[in-house]
Amino acid sequence: MSLLARRSGPSTPPGPASSGYSLLDAQLVMSGDLETAGSLRIDGKLEGTIRRADTVVLGVGASMVGDVYARDVVIGGTITGNIHASERVELQATAIVTGDVLTQTILVQEGGVVNGRVLMRPPEGMEQHEGRHVTELASSDR
Repeated sequence: MSLLARRSGPSTPPGPASSGYSLLDAQLVMSGDLETAGSLRIDGKLEGTIRRADTVVLGVGASMVGDVYARDVVIGGTITGNIHASERVELQATAIVTGDVLTQTILVQEGGVVNGRVLMRPPEGMEQHEGRHVTELASSDR
C-alpha cells in the first residue's frame, strides 16, 4: 500500500463536527480582524474585530480594542468596543467594557464595569408573547 494512497471513508470520526478552539496566549500581541465559527480565548492583546465566533473569552489581564460578534461572550479583561452577543454576555468582577453591550442575557459580577449602554432584546419568539401580554394588560386597565 502506498503512503500517498487515499483512504476510503471519512477523514474525521463520525459524530457531531467540532467547530474548534483557538487561543491567543498572554505573550501574543495581534493586530487584525479574526473570523471563526469556533471558540476563541484571548489572554494577550488584540486590536481588531472578532466576527462569527461561537464563544469568545477575554481572560483576566487581557485587553482588546475592537468589536465582538459572537453567540456567547465572557469578559475578564478590558475591552474598548461594542459587544454583540446573540445569546449571553458575562462580565466577571475584573471586566471593564468601554462600549455598548447588545445581548439577550447579561450577567455582571460585582465589580464588573460597563461604560456604555446595555441593550437587551427578548429571546426569539418572545416578542409576540410579550406584545400580546402588554395588549391584554392595557385592555384590562380600561
